[in-house]
Amino acid sequence: MAAMNGLHRTSAAAGVLTASRNLDDVWLKLSEGLNTVYNGQLADMNKERYMSLYTEVYNYCACVNTSADQHHEHRSMQSHGADLVGMEMYRKLENYIRNHVVAKKEAMGSFRGEELLIRYHEEWVNFRFSSQVMNGIFQYLNRHWIKRELDEGNNEIYVTFTLALMVWRQSLFMQLKDYVTDALLDLIQRERDGIKISTTIIKGVIESYVDLGIDEYEPSAQNTAITGNANSRDKLRVYKEHFEDRFIKKTEEYYSAEASNFLQNGSVVEYMKKVEKRLDEEQNRCGNYINEATQIPLAKALEKVLIQSRLELFQNEFGGLLEQHKDEDLARMYKLCERVDRGLDELRIALERHIAKEGHAEIDKVTEQAFNDPKLYVSTILYVHQRYSKLVGEAFVNEPGFLQSLDKAATNFINKNSVTLKAEKHAASKSSELLARHCDGLLRKSAKLPEEEELEKMLDDVMIVFKYIEDKDVFSKHYTKMFSKRLIYDQSASEDAEVSLINKLKQNCGFEYTSKLTKMITDMQLSKDLCGKFRSHCSDTGKDLGVDLNILVLTSGTWPTMPPLQVQLPEKLNGCLEEFKAFYNQKHNGRKLNWILSQSRGEVAANCFKPKKYLFTLTTAQIALVDQFNRSEEFEFSALLSSLGMDKATLSQVVNSLVKGLLLKHSTEAENGEYANDTTISLNKAYTNKKVKVDLSKMAMRVDVSKEADSVQKNVDEDRKAVINACIVRVLKMRRRIVHNDLIAEVIQQLSSRFKPKVDMIKRCIGQLMEKEYMKRDANQRVSYFVLHLLNEQTGVSISSYFSKLLLLIAKFIRFCPYQTHFIFNCVNLPNE
Repeated sequence: MAAMNGLHRTSAAAGVLTASRNLDDVWLKLSEGLNTVYNGQLADMNKERYMSLYTEVYNYCACVNTSADQHHEHRSMQSHGADLVGMEMYRKLENYIRNHVVAKKEAMGSFRGEELLIRYHEEWVNFRFSSQVMNGIFQYLNRHWIKRELDEGNNEIYVTFTLALMVWRQSLFMQLKDYVTDALLDLIQRERDGIKISTTIIKGVIESYVDLGIDEYEPSAQNTAITGNANSRDKLRVYKEHFEDRFIKKTEEYYSAEASNFLQNGSVVEYMKKVEKRLDEEQNRCGNYINEATQIPLAKALEKVLIQSRLELFQNEFGGLLEQHKDEDLARMYKLCERVDRGLDELRIALERHIAKEGHAEIDKVTEQAFNDPKLYVSTILYVHQRYSKLVGEAFVNEPGFLQSLDKAATNFINKNSVTLKAEKHAASKSSELLARHCDGLLRKSAKLPEEEELEKMLDDVMIVFKYIEDKDVFSKHYTKMFSKRLIYDQSASEDAEVSLINKLKQNCGFEYTSKLTKMITDMQLSKDLCGKFRSHCSDTGKDLGVDLNILVLTSGTWPTMPPLQVQLPEKLNGCLEEFKAFYNQKHNGRKLNWILSQSRGEVAANCFKPKKYLFTLTTAQIALVDQFNRSEEFEFSALLSSLGMDKATLSQVVNSLVKGLLLKHSTEAENGEYANDTTISLNKAYTNKKVKVDLSKMAMRVDVSKEADSVQKNVDEDRKAVINACIVRVLKMRRRIVHNDLIAEVIQQLSSRFKPKVDMIKRCIGQLMEKEYMKRDANQRVSYFVLHLLNEQTGVSISSYFSKLLLLIAKFIRFCPYQTHFIFNCVNLPNE
């Protein structure tokens, strides 16, 4: 057994020695083939010769493996022999490549500049291609011996193609890298100066930097490089270290000097154009021949030198460009400043200031006219907003920060300007009032009605201004009051337009904001149905009222508060109303009915002015007054006062409206708006008018805008107290305990979408809620409050009592009366006797 083992060892050793001796013969053939490959004689490398070289490597490396298959029990000795065979061939190949590369380095060592780049690029392209061919010849060595070495963690062994790159890097590139990089940078600078260069050479040399970047200490990179490809992350190491860092630094130096020289003689606008051009050039440069990984650091370097360091200059120029309406240059500045951190901050602030300034200036020009001209006021606001909305959209691409600047500026000059300050008492809500009056002008019937599409566009413009007014509750009060008049007097230009605006308001402020408006439209539709049923009832019962009566049934709490009117109606008209009241009570038993005579009107036929017959549109009070002259042509004022049952001030106003309309005459003028009791009021029998239909109701129904604004503001203040109280209770229930300042801030934040509550009003509401025991101050910390239900044991107040009081409080504030219905009539052709 011992003898056999000895024989086997001797045979194995002899096999290794034989293989070693045969390597010289094998290498002679291989070196001849490598000379053909590396010396540019690839035309002589046909397929047959290539396969013969591959076979030489295969046969040589496989001889020991075959011997190992025949002697399984001595695998360790055969493995050692295979290692020795692979190592010897690998070292011979390494020495061959190194000698070849050193010779190339010596040949190009004296070249510099562009000539060096041309020679380097040429040699590199040939060497890389030749190494790929060589890698194919030694592929068997790669897949067996080299792969096993790499798997075992041998960091000194490389795939043959990687070996070639490593030798090139160590023996040639590292010796010439500074000269090559200098030549690259000089050539790139020449291109920046406008000199035409060959980018193909630069691209090829830079690609060599990338190819040489394979990590020699990264086994995973070696494993992936069996086919000659390396990991992209590893490949940029040489490129970044020996080219990119120096390239970035050189770029900063070049453009820093250029920017300083240019700004000494050129304008900021021209400088921005220059920067834009340079940025595009450098981006194209990266796309053409510099590695794309440099795009980001190069852009950062350019932004730092050309933009970041000049931000103050841009900011100083920004205001001037706004003044001159240089939108194209503003867009250019935005694109540049957007590229750097916080580059837009000062521009946003400057834009906000400028828009606010422009808004105030435009409104100042029309203050006197716009104070009583809602259309002019709103159109002036829209002119400024549309100008800068277009600027923000086109030049600043609707960037959120610039949109916010526009919104802040618009809020500033819309809510507090020369027109609102002129209002004095209602300065804060003047814009809301004027916007509501503008809406009324758009939606009211007039001689010049816009087309449907044009009207819709106008309503969209209204919503632009509405977005910025702070007191949206004031707008709601004014708009609701005017909307009610349009519905009552049938003065709406378009029902579709009315509904469209209500929907727009709903989208902006929610369902609750427009719920009353929607119910008002519903009341009008129900009233039409009810009037139809009443006429059918009169027809079925054979009752001839002698009056074409149209009744509007309005739900109390939905419609604005309307002033009452005490007057003795004509007998015929009074009978009609009683008949309708009986009809209505049959259908809706238990409801309380109120006639709103102050809002009623009708048409009265006049046969006393020969030869013409006139049809007058009059208010209820005017109808009652005119009816008196069916019995006599003149009365003393005291007699009219007694027979009509009206108060003196109201009757004086009604008489005065008909006197101005030339229907009546008076013996003496009214003093302080009231007639003396002995003043004679007579019918003007000489009355003439070109028109047959004459509307005299407008003279009696005119209202003082300032008094109406006072009335609306009073109602708004009362409603606000209710809303603030409810908000305070809601916050306390949610937070349970809260500090005074936090409570104030929370209430302001929650109510800011409807109006901007004053701190004094919030404090008064807090005091009222404390008095009514809805909340209590903390005895130990006076600036804190408790919600009521946490104090039940201390105060003895039950939770049910708490909610009962809260409901009563809210009912008191909003004056809610669910069982009351108002009636308004319009009578047609009430004849005189």
